Amino acid sequence: MGKIQKINDVIFRLSLGNPSNPINVVDTTNLESVKCKYDFRIVENGDLFSVVSNGEEIAKEIGFSLESGKTSVTIMFPNAHFFGFGEKMGFMDKRGTRMRMINTDNPLHTPGLDPMYISIPFFITVSPGKPAIGFYLNSTAFSFFDMDGDVYTFGAQDNGIEFYVIYGPTVTDVVKHFTSMIGRMPMPPAWAIGYQQSRWSYATADQALSIARKMREDAIPCDVIYLDIDYMDGYKVFTWGSGFANPKSFINKLKIMGFKVVAIVDPGVKRENGYSVYETGKKIEAFCKSKDGEEFVGYVWPGQCVFPDFLRTDVREWWAQQHKALFDVGIDGIWNDMNEPSIVWTDKNTEEIKALLNENEVSLSLLDKMKEFLVQGDYRNEIIHIDDHNKKWSHLKVRNVYALLESMATTKAFEIYKPGRRLFTLSRSGFAGIQKYSAIWTGDNSSWWEHLEGEMPILMGLSLSGVSFVGTDIGGFGGNATPELLIRWTEMGTFLPFFRNHTAIGTVSQEPWAFGRDVEEIIKKYIKLRYELFPYMYTCFYNAHETGIPIMRPLLMYDQDDLDLYSVNDEFMVGDSILVAPVVRPNTVWRSVYFPKGRWIDIRNSQKYEGRHAYKIAAPLDEIPIFVRENSVIFRTDSMNYLFERENLTLYADFYGQKAIGRVYEDDGESFEYNEGKYNLYEISVESNHDGYFVNFKVLRRGYVGRYKKVVLSFEGWTDINLPAVKVNDKPMKSYFVEGIPRIDFDLKEMM
Repeated sequence: MGKIQKINDVIFRLSLGNPSNPINVVDTTNLESVKCKYDFRIVENGDLFSVVSNGEEIAKEIGFSLESGKTSVTIMFPNAHFFGFGEKMGFMDKRGTRMRMINTDNPLHTPGLDPMYISIPFFITVSPGKPAIGFYLNSTAFSFFDMDGDVYTFGAQDNGIEFYVIYGPTVTDVVKHFTSMIGRMPMPPAWAIGYQQSRWSYATADQALSIARKMREDAIPCDVIYLDIDYMDGYKVFTWGSGFANPKSFINKLKIMGFKVVAIVDPGVKRENGYSVYETGKKIEAFCKSKDGEEFVGYVWPGQCVFPDFLRTDVREWWAQQHKALFDVGIDGIWNDMNEPSIVWTDKNTEEIKALLNENEVSLSLLDKMKEFLVQGDYRNEIIHIDDHNKKWSHLKVRNVYALLESMATTKAFEIYKPGRRLFTLSRSGFAGIQKYSAIWTGDNSSWWEHLEGEMPILMGLSLSGVSFVGTDIGGFGGNATPELLIRWTEMGTFLPFFRNHTAIGTVSQEPWAFGRDVEEIIKKYIKLRYELFPYMYTCFYNAHETGIPIMRPLLMYDQDDLDLYSVNDEFMVGDSILVAPVVRPNTVWRSVYFPKGRWIDIRNSQKYEGRHAYKIAAPLDEIPIFVRENSVIFRTDSMNYLFERENLTLYADFYGQKAIGRVYEDDGESFEYNEGKYNLYEISVESNHDGYFVNFKVLRRGYVGRYKKVVLSFEGWTDINLPAVKVNDKPMKSYFVEGIPRIDFDLKEMM
């Protein structure tokens, strides 16, 4: 096989030939200390290798190909199923699937679409009774994965191959080890976890303000308003158009109402003399070149555009400085779109595009047709990048990391103009490690029921690939949502890490009130639930930051020996304890739900269900089936219009079962002081018997003044008609009933 290197007890690096990357996203210099008790080894068998655990060969290489410009390896793993691969259409289990990775903008997300916006060449092999094994292909080049079944092949268009084999034994362990190599997400600003409202476009300040005012008038919780491309002057990045004549005043009005503002930024820079972004970039030769050494030109929203060569450090610093025009007037977050980069056409295609324009009205379907000219990537071979050492790289080696490099530049902008404040960047494209810089959404989906269902396996694939802060355009981007579809999508979106409603130009409105009062009330109910669950969700974000374990999880992570869970694509877990089963069919008021091992409790009616069974569950239009794992604690707080509306909050801890333990995290939600220990971490545990409940409240860390002042504990599993005796830290507490459920409460300071 070439060179085999043991990195630690659970990670091996294997290489063959002479692969090359313009950047390396892997860092194994400061890996967490891991002691593997399963004797995991990579054993050489002549020119091949075997993966061995506890003396048993669980996988083996059966061949490799090292050709000029293309390298691959073939592995046998009996009964293997494959999960991860970043952003991919289709079901989670990719057994029997062929995939390619080259970041591509194709807005028509049909079932067989491949590739998509994001390339993460990582997957996990899972088989009942076997340890999970991860494989990361460390290549930024075009890569391919033919997962035919027991025998699978992967490789890249390169003169060699380097990949990492990562031992579990659980899927959770693999994800932890993988993210220890490529990085984990920082804590986002707390407001980024709230509900966010967008569309293409709120084209004037007055229009955006009217949306914000309606949110507050109707008491619909919301933290963020988005500005799409029409806020700019002629779609030129880092400019403000006539509809936003006084952007600072406009943003201040939103801030008074408690809103943050996120503005879109595309990498295409209009090629226009006198335009400062173009002029300053031209002075440092910041833009990508074509093979003839001239500026590469492609057509995007402003017309003729050039594209920053983010491979260079000085270009990333220059790009960061351009954000001054946004941050100076109060913008809070940046939305990086069209950053594959997406190019609608080039000069080579001009005549063909003109013919299309003459024959058709401008529409999304027309854009699809225009992009068909470029899907095969004719322009990709024309672009040249130059790195800090003046080495030239083909765009085919840089394309997959172009958005990652842009996100690094955007992070630098926050460091310059918003020092000490957490960044929020949303990116459409990315590569392995994008979670260190940006949240991700799944791009241009459509208002189809099929997309409502199909988003779940895409998001779970991203989550397993290290990207935790993920979401989807609620209601669908292209096409027209219906009232029922918007309700069902919002119900699901309540539990996604990233929660944004967004739709395209020319589609019907899909703000919460767009379909009348009855629909609005249901949507508001679930947005409010999102805010009530903030303590639970925020703790999930903290755990993802600390461990790499995703917020949104496939059920197989809880019982990887249950083969039936491998094909559950329309349910997911949020953290350790909440199972969500969205309704994904029209005119439907029930659905089948399959549970992992253990016992599960319907949060709506306390009905209990045994794991490894499927049940028919009622789901009227205003309800989404939500279940809690028995012996769990769910943390909630008061409802609010935006996350920092109140200084003093109540922390609710709902106990499900007879014995449970849970932790809740809080910090200031804005600064990086959590890295210095300025956060709070509380642990609440409970045990019970026929005499009552015994609660233990621990302050694991107290480094922040905190907003939680009062604690209310609810004992959901109590069935006696009499009030239970309750002790907290051995101190008797007075209990009382609320809607038949025993509760106690106390001031948090009493436990300090």
